[in-house]
Amino acid sequence: MRALPLVALIVLAGCGGAKPVAAPTQTASQSSSKLADAEQRAALLMRAGDLANAASQYGEAARIAATVENIDAVAANSINQSIAYQWLGRDAEARDALSRVLDDPRRPFSERRRLQAELRRAIVDLALQNPVSAATFAERAEKRCANLSCEYAATILNVQAQVALETSRAADAEQLAARAVERARSRNDRAETANALRMQGKARRAQGNAREAIAPLEQALAIDRDLADPRKILADLTELSLASSAAGNRDAAKEYYERAVTVSRALQDTRGLAEMEAQLRRP
Repeated sequence: MRALPLVALIVLAGCGGAKPVAAPTQTASQSSSKLADAEQRAALLMRAGDLANAASQYGEAARIAATVENIDAVAANSINQSIAYQWLGRDAEARDALSRVLDDPRRPFSERRRLQAELRRAIVDLALQNPVSAATFAERAEKRCANLSCEYAATILNVQAQVALETSRAADAEQLAARAVERARSRNDRAETANALRMQGKARRAQGNAREAIAPLEQALAIDRDLADPRKILADLTELSLASSAAGNRDAAKEYYERAVTVSRALQDTRGLAEMEAQLRRP
């Protein structure tokens, strides 16, 4: 996850005198309070849809965390900054934000944070159309998840399924997605279950089984609507339009497309709308 310049903290010196007045040393509690405030502002901006300012604020939170050697907060805010940048369509910056975690061997980040950062890097690499790098980072994440039994197993399998789909291995993608569905359901992880069902539908359509793709895609949409996740709803509707069109049901394809356009415009997601229209124009 190209990092924006971090907001500098300006120390105001007192008036008069030849030498600047030394700034008082901050206490640990003051620094912790600043960090908490920055994180809260970033989260509020994210929820309000102000992604550009949210990304900047997460960067500031990561900077403050570094000054007090709060390693876990450095990682968490870097990962969140990456998410904000990717939602903005600024994939290179989303990748670069992760370098604080992935490219710094000096900091003792936890295995959990490293795994999260590696998974996020794989997702960003897929958006950057670099499936080779995505596969590398997904494999690194898998090695931290013994026997695919950790809480991120379904996510890892979903990312690997996407890599398989992007490298023309649709049958492998469907198998990986089916495993992801099983793992996600075993943990009652509805969001990841929906992701896996959507991937299952995409893989089936890629194999020419458009009719069989409809059912998992409708299941994914039902879950994402219950979770009120507009970005995932947009992805579901787009895939349903594509699958319906491939199955020869033009009326259903048109209905799903119009619903997807409505969601995309409400999100003010010009990138998502452009990507959806590009997919629908493909033969």
